[in-house]
Amino acid sequence: MLHNQYRSMAILMLAIIAVGCSKEDLTGALDKAKNAVSENATKAKDAVQAKMESTTEQVQEQLNLAGSIELTAGDVVKTDACYVSLIPQGAGRPTVLQLQSYRDAERESFPSVFLQAHVQANSITELVGEPLAARLFVQRVAEGPILFSDVDAPVELKITAIENNLVSAQLTGSKLRDTTTGAEIPVTGSISGVLE
Repeated sequence: MLHNQYRSMAILMLAIIAVGCSKEDLTGALDKAKNAVSENATKAKDAVQAKMESTTEQVQEQLNLAGSIELTAGDVVKTDACYVSLIPQGAGRPTVLQLQSYRDAERESFPSVFLQAHVQANSITELVGEPLAARLFVQRVAEGPILFSDVDAPVELKITAIENNLVSAQLTGSKLRDTTTGAEIPVTGSISGVLE
């Protein structure tokens, strides 16, 4: 874009010189050409900056739409996404509430968090404020040890709010077991998940 402007300025200067203008006329024409180039460069810079701001806002919006999980289980475990599903089982079996840090198994990344609870509900709004017993699995790195809740000692999950398909939840007073050491590790955390 700027290359074309400089070329246009050079052609204008040649035309002015060919006509035979005075020094003052040439100086005035040169100043006008410089001002035009400067104005166009400023407009181009402003357009690029506006596009960058728009892209940044879109990325931030996408991150918000993906949710997040932050747990304290010994060390802090943070994920950039959390997806929430309420899966009916039918035939009188309880519905499954599922929260995971990846959309599907093929896109699993680390740290990875998977939580599942059996509930008696047809809608996620019925679960707000209710303490839920859930199984939780946390893997910080691929091929690394897994922290998990025992079947007879589930974690306690409480959904605190649902707004615009974003589910907020808290994990309190629970423990996880390390598959490598067998040690029990206290776990707490906050979850913000996108309802699918």
